[in-house]
Amino acid sequence: MHNLILKLSTAIDTSQKYQKTKSFFRSLLNDVNYPYKRYFDAFMIFLIVISIAILVMNKSGKIPEWLVMFDLYFVTAIFALEYLLRLWIHNDVHTYIIERKEQGEDSHGYIDALKSKLRYMISLPALIDFVAIFPKFRIVRLLKLYHYMHGASSLFDALLKKRFEFIFLGYMLFAITFTLGSIFYLLEFGVNDKIGSYLDAIYWALVTISTVGYGDISPVTDIGKILSMFGIVFGIAMISFVTSVMVSAFSERFDELRNQDSINHVNHMRHVVVINGYGHLGATIAKKLTLHKVYEPVIIEHDEHKVTAALEDGYNVIRADGSSAKIIKELYRKNNIEAMLTLTSSDIDNIYFILNAKSIVENSVIYARMNQHSLHAQYEATKVNGTVEPYEVVDRQAFNYLVKHSKTGKSILFFGYTHKSAHLCKMLQDKKIKVAIYEINDDAIESARSDGLTDISKIEKYESNIVTSSDAIIVCAMRDESINVYRSITLRSNGFEGEIVALSDSKEDNRKLYLAGVSKIFDMYEESASLFVEMIEENEKEKV
Repeated sequence: MHNLILKLSTAIDTSQKYQKTKSFFRSLLNDVNYPYKRYFDAFMIFLIVISIAILVMNKSGKIPEWLVMFDLYFVTAIFALEYLLRLWIHNDVHTYIIERKEQGEDSHGYIDALKSKLRYMISLPALIDFVAIFPKFRIVRLLKLYHYMHGASSLFDALLKKRFEFIFLGYMLFAITFTLGSIFYLLEFGVNDKIGSYLDAIYWALVTISTVGYGDISPVTDIGKILSMFGIVFGIAMISFVTSVMVSAFSERFDELRNQDSINHVNHMRHVVVINGYGHLGATIAKKLTLHKVYEPVIIEHDEHKVTAALEDGYNVIRADGSSAKIIKELYRKNNIEAMLTLTSSDIDNIYFILNAKSIVENSVIYARMNQHSLHAQYEATKVNGTVEPYEVVDRQAFNYLVKHSKTGKSILFFGYTHKSAHLCKMLQDKKIKVAIYEINDDAIESARSDGLTDISKIEKYESNIVTSSDAIIVCAMRDESINVYRSITLRSNGFEGEIVALSDSKEDNRKLYLAGVSKIFDMYEESASLFVEMIEENEKEKV
């Protein structure tokens, strides 16, 4: 017998027809993304509604006999078949038997192989399916909607995740109800003619705690009235507790449902570029891609304020952690992702995102923002397709521009030795181009001196009487953009007619800088965004 079962299991395991059939029913019953599931779900919902309608009409009046027979036989048979199919696809017993044989375990204890199915059979959804088969319990068929209404089932799953809180609430409700009911019974029995039994007292306690208050039983003693007030207070507290737990559960699940809806929408889009992180750089790139009219940006962001900003800007947004393996798998389901950009200000997060995506889709095209050049080797190790270091991009652009204009004999003056300008100043110094530094911060001045710069002057924050020759090129690179705006407008108001250049990392202030008289702005986000778009376009050309 054992050899016969083993032979049968092997035959089933190698049968492509069997595996294909089982895979079809597994997708039809469980996979919400399977194209035919929506039709199956609609059909089953129709049967449930018809069955309940027949039950109601049969109670309220005469209905055609054939309709009753349709419900008793056809609908019942469909529900019975569905129950058997769900039991069948739950797991593969034959796989377990084969594995036991390969491990050298010749025990005939096949009951272990059936344990998973037995656990499924006593689970709540399976018990509902089983009871709903019998026409006598047709009203239970309403609970089967759990299977066919994805939103409802998702909310039910969300509540299941809070089962610890609900179990704790159940214990509290049980304890408080029976405590108040018992005290009320001792106080009011024999005095209150509405209390004829202990059950009446428990009924009063539950009605009071729930704050329903039918009024059919009310206390007549002073202590009983005080007890009622305590019961109402406990009831309000418990209702608040239940409400907060349910709101928390539903809020989390609604985010998941919205994400799933967004992903489904993305799967129907073409030439998608996924942007992980919606900061200034992400917003600039998304705008450029939209104007490009070829690529469609999709934002992954978990910060609530940034999600709101992206939605207000009209983009498709997935509110999630970009390192979620599930999100990456879902996005690549239709093979319409042209590239992924990870643009967070954390190199650790960017590197983790790349490794996660590459581990799931090895040939995925990923470009990253690199914040620290010292981590270049780590980025290379991830096999990222390309990196952009925003400040380096601005430095390169500004360096070429300043070198070109310095050949005309103009001197170069920097207002501010900060993260915006320090590397640029050193690049110019290496090129033997003299620069002068005006700085308000002592630490920045000390840093400039340690870097080998000598022409350094300390100025006051809002000093306005700095006389500068119009033959100079002024570079505004203060950390605070408002000071750059002030410095530019002060220079212009004092008659400076030369060129003013600004190094900007805050796109909101660019318009103010232009109004203040700045001739040219090297915007970290604008330049980096253009470079990212160029990289995406180059990748498309290589594929063609």
